[in-house]
Amino acid sequence: MSLDTQATPARQIATVFGFIADTLEWPHDDYQALIARLVGTGTSTLSLTLGDVLDAYTATANAAVHERATSLRGGH
Repeated sequence: MSLDTQATPARQIATVFGFIADTLEWPHDDYQALIARLVGTGTSTLSLTLGDVLDAYTATANAAVHERATSLRGGH
C-alpha cells in the first residue's frame, strides 16, 4: 500500500474539519442554517458521517452565496 493511499483519508478528514472550523466565522444565521441541515438528516449526532457534514456544509454555503447574490441584485 502506498503512502498516498494511506494519507488520503487523513487529508479528507483534515479538509472536513477545516470546513467545520470555518463555520465559526460565518454569520449567525448561516451557522444556524447549517445546524438545521444537520438535524434535518434525521441522524443522531454521534452517527453523522463526514459526508453528512460535508453535504450540509456545501448546501448551506451555496444557499448563502445565492441569497447574498440575489439580495445584491435587489431580488428576494
